[in-house]
Amino acid sequence: MGVWRRRTLSGTAAAALLLGALAAPPAAAYSSPEEVPNPFQDYSAQDYYDALWNLETTTYVRELDRESGEDCDVITYRVSHPLGLDPERTYVHISDAENWWCTGQEADELREEFDALDEEDPNFYHGRPYENTAQRVPYYGTWADVNGNGVNSRTEIHARDLGNSSFTVSGTYWDHYSGQYVDIAQTETHGEHMIPVGHTWPEMQHRSREDRVAYYNDPMNLTSTIGWINREKAGQTPAEWMPENTEAHCAYGMTWTHIANKHQISLFQQDVNYLRDLLWDCLEEELEDGEVLGDGGVLGGQRSEDLDWQALPPEPASEDVAAEPGGGPRDHYSDRDYADALWNLEHHVRTRSVEREEHEECDVLSFTTTHPRTGEERTYARVTTPENTQCSGEEADELREELDEQAEEDENFFHGSPLAGQRQEAFGGWSVDGAGVSTRHRVLGRDLEAAEWNNAETAVLGGTFYDPYTGEQMSYRRFAVTLDHILPVGHAWPEMEHRDAEERAAFYNDPANLLAVPTLEAQERSGEAPRNWMPEHEGFHCRYAMGWVHTAVRYDISLFGSDISQLRETLYACLVEETDGGSLDGPRREALDWASLPPY
Repeated sequence: MGVWRRRTLSGTAAAALLLGALAAPPAAAYSSPEEVPNPFQDYSAQDYYDALWNLETTTYVRELDRESGEDCDVITYRVSHPLGLDPERTYVHISDAENWWCTGQEADELREEFDALDEEDPNFYHGRPYENTAQRVPYYGTWADVNGNGVNSRTEIHARDLGNSSFTVSGTYWDHYSGQYVDIAQTETHGEHMIPVGHTWPEMQHRSREDRVAYYNDPMNLTSTIGWINREKAGQTPAEWMPENTEAHCAYGMTWTHIANKHQISLFQQDVNYLRDLLWDCLEEELEDGEVLGDGGVLGGQRSEDLDWQALPPEPASEDVAAEPGGGPRDHYSDRDYADALWNLEHHVRTRSVEREEHEECDVLSFTTTHPRTGEERTYARVTTPENTQCSGEEADELREELDEQAEEDENFFHGSPLAGQRQEAFGGWSVDGAGVSTRHRVLGRDLEAAEWNNAETAVLGGTFYDPYTGEQMSYRRFAVTLDHILPVGHAWPEMEHRDAEERAAFYNDPANLLAVPTLEAQERSGEAPRNWMPEHEGFHCRYAMGWVHTAVRYDISLFGSDISQLRETLYACLVEETDGGSLDGPRREALDWASLPPY
């Protein structure tokens, strides 16, 4: 049966080497409770930054799918590396509707099918449902003396939390979940796994018993808490449950991130998102008083010796910021540039969501944008037809009147209109510099090799260029080549409509957001965003993603969450490729205009 087989995670060692992973020190016997590592400790800004780095670069992400049959359900977990450095792994088990073992002919046929897949595919695992103690004891064992000091791990962590000088279990402890002192003799007390056993089960059942025992008895994942609180939590994840005591949130979030990373346990994307937001807040709190995040501040504090990460972020090798020639989006970006882009993506790019409210003849299309740090919301609404063109008639007039009133009352509510082919009127078209050269020809002159100009040197007549979208070399022909906005005009319009003409013109003519590309390629792309379209030429993905993030930050243009995820994944891969596990030592490009710089 494949369920009992343990496999090596093929890409993990390579990924760890690439990212500069550190080897875990051997376990040592604790001679007193004071030596037992405590997850509820004061972490430094450096610790939180390490956690965020590993959350984005080495912590696996899982998706859950449930397929219902006549008698049995198929539960599937798909686990992927955040940077795509490992093949996707699939964990499948069969259960009844209540998540218990399913029996009968249908179950037998499904198990036979999955056993065959398990034998054939090294990344497919057929397991069984988690049935609490029925699996916990034979798979994880009970509380063990993992350090060889004659004391089991539950006694160790209780004595640690009680503050005793010896491994005795008596007295009062501070319950971090509820924020109160508890007499252990008077109150049912549990040794609580912060990342619950049930959450680890899909993957851990396929690991060695040694791995399972190490996780189950890891003191950095264990805390003493009141029994009813442990039952109330009932295996929920951070996006579903957090301790009532908010002062424990940073350490609790650190524990989830650390243990998932240390024991290679995947997390749901919603939990990754929640932990990312939480840990950024914790990082900011730890920065020195008076420092503004990103304005030359440095990460303070020593790294905790109790944290065992898969990798550590690359250290800055130099504080020098050098200029790089060029400035166009085709040019090479350094590791510092990618790190800066990721920082700004997390701290300054608003997330956009869309809602359509249907009426008899017209729709009200609303875009809501949310700031990633402050949570401030803005809403941009407009009346359209179902085809997103201008809607007219009595109903349209009434709806616009309502939206006008709301815009007058709420400074964060904006009533606009569809772009509907008004680009020249709305953005002013290509600007012309003092030498009489338009933006179009200035960008063509930048992107074409051996560009041929007219006698007045105001217009490009010929030349060759590499198409960044396909990687092919092409000859310039006037109507066959166009300028494409990396962050499209249509995407920017809901917000840009409410800016002044000068800012709209600056966006429309920004060379850092413009590329000379074949007209057919631009038409095929048709203004699509990263979630739906990336260049065929993979070698341009890094620079394309950089163009999106830089333009969004420079002009305060929101992005959909799915686009942010795609850009984050791409830019982290670019950063890893540039650093190759080393230091951040590349020069920053002076032409990049970020809202802030990271604190290192």
